Amino acid sequence: MIRHTEVDGVPTVIAPADGPMNAGLIFRVGVADETYVTSGITHLVEHLALSGLASPDFHANGMTRMVNTHFYTVGSPDEVGAFLTRVCDALTSLPIDRFEAERTIVRTEAASRGSSPGEEVSAWRYGAQGYGLAAANDFGVDLLRPRDVVEWAADWFTRENAVLWITGDDVPEGLRLRLPGGVRRPPPPATSVPPVLPAYFDTGEGRVSMGAVVRRSMGAIVLSQVIERRLFQKLRQDLGGSYLATASYETRDAEHMTITALADTLPENQDVVVKGFIETLLALKAGDVPAADVDAAKAALRTVLSAPAADTNSVVILAATDLLNRGRCSTAEELLAETEAVTPSDVHVVAVEAMGSAVLQVPEGHEADWAGFARVPTWSSSAVAGTMYSTFEPSELGLVIGDTGASLITPGGVITVRYDQCVLMDAWPHGGRDLMSADGKVLPINPRQFDIDPRAIAVVDAHVPASVVVWRPPLPEESAEVTAEEAVAEAPRIVQRRARTWPRTVARVIAWVLFTSWLVFTLLATAGMAAKDDATAGSWIAVGILWFIGWPFNALFRGRRRLRTAP
Repeated sequence: MIRHTEVDGVPTVIAPADGPMNAGLIFRVGVADETYVTSGITHLVEHLALSGLASPDFHANGMTRMVNTHFYTVGSPDEVGAFLTRVCDALTSLPIDRFEAERTIVRTEAASRGSSPGEEVSAWRYGAQGYGLAAANDFGVDLLRPRDVVEWAADWFTRENAVLWITGDDVPEGLRLRLPGGVRRPPPPATSVPPVLPAYFDTGEGRVSMGAVVRRSMGAIVLSQVIERRLFQKLRQDLGGSYLATASYETRDAEHMTITALADTLPENQDVVVKGFIETLLALKAGDVPAADVDAAKAALRTVLSAPAADTNSVVILAATDLLNRGRCSTAEELLAETEAVTPSDVHVVAVEAMGSAVLQVPEGHEADWAGFARVPTWSSSAVAGTMYSTFEPSELGLVIGDTGASLITPGGVITVRYDQCVLMDAWPHGGRDLMSADGKVLPINPRQFDIDPRAIAVVDAHVPASVVVWRPPLPEESAEVTAEEAVAEAPRIVQRRARTWPRTVARVIAWVLFTSWLVFTLLATAGMAAKDDATAGSWIAVGILWFIGWPFNALFRGRRRLRTAP
């Protein structure tokens, strides 16, 4: 029996429960609200707020998720009240003297945390922004300054942007939530990288996974459990190709949730597991939804929603999160009624929706076109208009720099980053630039590989937003930035060379001597012909041939030409 109240302007949901009091403070801010260069800022605020409260003898912690940050604890009412009061006080006056220490701790945590299948699929679905930033693994923490986290906390950790939940008798005496005023922030809108869905990509990971976005409903939760049961039966029991065959669901935003499915496999079993995984999903889409699996999933949900003890926390946290993210929440009784009403036909409808939005990950070398999935493009659709620069050494690569963006031309395809879509630009003093687009593509501009006019670098710097530029220390003479061949697996790998070797320098000196000699000779010949009153047409034609021969040589020597393509 959930009741609603308010504590210091913060909406509060309370449910009675026996035993120690559980409580938490949830804010509507998370990873999806950050940018690539600030990714990890919410996590760092969480660590700073808890830095003076950490104790192995007291059960309390924090958690930063995609759209929410959660501080929670369990203990006596006095302990719970003291903890949440101190959290709010710390958020309004962050202990900046702990900034470097907590930044190091966050970096250490990120280094020890491997990427999950859901994060990788999200990166391919959403790109290097919004809901795809879970894969950034707190990249921006090293770039943050103390004032950045102070301003972020003041903007997002406010009483209007929070909800308090409690399982216990009442609000603890002495609890004070001294938070600044602000506004309720809705979850950010979602982006999409694949031009066509359902889509797939292949990686070197020895697993098969799928992420699908569906509208929030108890039918979708039932579907996630049915998928798990079907995959377990097919891949582990029938085929013996997987140890782990599972599925889960997670709320994404106010109206949508994500269903994630995963199966592991050994290299020798990849063919059978990929085929079995996809066939299982296609069967559900086609309407093969066993009623027994639906009943089993409903029974599991019924146990959670009707349990009077530990699962009360789950129900109350769900209600608090919905109140914060959606502006409304359902009671356990309403969720139970919705669960009881779910039929195999309802699950089939959700399965069709899920397969229409699915992004599938398969092991490297495998395909899913046969099942109706479109490969996620690893190349851009077109190049920008601008000036093309050639490499110092002969190659099939070309670099185009224009007023709207830059493109790398390779034998396999084109990588384009438009300046207004750039989420990160690494910059080096020697002129090197690495541009990352919102769709996750990386384009290197390497003056040690390409004969680039310095003025072109100035064009890039003038158009890329200053907020996404990260200056890096000078590189050693023999070093070079990441190239597109390393950023995109399909591109040919080109070995980096120094921009100027002594044979190249000698060749350029000889070329300059030849070019200068030609220019002087041609100018003198032209002037001599102009001084003659009896110059013949044939003589003028000879002079014209001299000019015609020389200028193409000059263009070739300079290694630059114009390229016009559709932006």
